[in-house]
Amino acid sequence: MLTIHHLGKSQSERIIWLCEELEMPYELKRYDRDPVSILAPADYKKLHPIGAAPVMTEGDLVLAESGAIVQYIMARHGGGRLELAPTHPDFAQYLYWFHFANGNLQPNMGRNMILRRLNLPADNATLAATQGRLVL
Repeated sequence: MLTIHHLGKSQSERIIWLCEELEMPYELKRYDRDPVSILAPADYKKLHPIGAAPVMTEGDLVLAESGAIVQYIMARHGGGRLELAPTHPDFAQYLYWFHFANGNLQPNMGRNMILRRLNLPADNATLAATQGRLVL
């Protein structure tokens, strides 16, 4: 059975959501972050060398990275649901939006949060460029 190793306040929520959408069985193991450092606990870090979330296991397989986990689950357990076939006319757009959150949206949101905390002037070129990438 597939096990989702869920670290609070992480991207593992999307893996749980996917399994629920597919109505597939899975086991959920919860891990709490250290209240001071906000980092993963030692037992979570033992799952994967970088200690990042999400991590899933299935048999001997240990897989990290939310995009890789989503693709794995869709290919192995999705049965063609929630995805488009490569022959579908909108397949390229499907791929774009599939990768958009991790590849573009999240990095720019993080960058924007950091830049805004620096109290840069509104006309700062880096801040403006980052904010521009968040407008669709």
